[in-house]
Amino acid sequence: MVSGKLDQRSAERIAAEIAHLRDLDASALRLRWREVMGKAAAPGLKGELLVRALAHAIQEKAFGGLSLAATKRLQAISRQGMVSKNGSPREGRSSTPPRRLMPGTRLVREWQGVMHEVIVLPDGFLWQGATYSSLSTVAKAIAGTTWNGWVFFGAKPARKKIKPVGNDMASPAAMKPTIDASGSGAHA
Repeated sequence: MVSGKLDQRSAERIAAEIAHLRDLDASALRLRWREVMGKAAAPGLKGELLVRALAHAIQEKAFGGLSLAATKRLQAISRQGMVSKNGSPREGRSSTPPRRLMPGTRLVREWQGVMHEVIVLPDGFLWQGATYSSLSTVAKAIAGTTWNGWVFFGAKPARKKIKPVGNDMASPAAMKPTIDASGSGAHA
């Protein structure tokens, strides 16, 4: 980290160097990365992301990075995101907020000609008299294979697939499972 201020000429030189990055081809960018970082760029770092990451590294070397206090604060925030409500370490990505369904919501899905109804509980999901901790475990019990429970029950849209032109199959909208949050007991 560089401490102290750069003079105007140095700041202009850094700005020009960063502007020049967009003129470089991929091999020249990777060579510049090696010069700045002292190691090869990750293979997945390409195009605009490589330009931006390299620009950031050049600026950080010239102007300095985050202060120690800012770095510690970000680390503390990150650790808070990695702890679940009960204080145990959370698995998976911390940046994804947990999905919420209101207790009492009914999820209805037809699978191989049989209607399946799941009731959302405050601490899980009720299906056929048993409580499950996740929708995925319910979906696996129904389908006999691993499913994303949110997709299986239509609580999260599946990734859109490109549909060929002239396809006479039934529309995906006609095959969607029903979510009834009204508690009325009526199926759509």
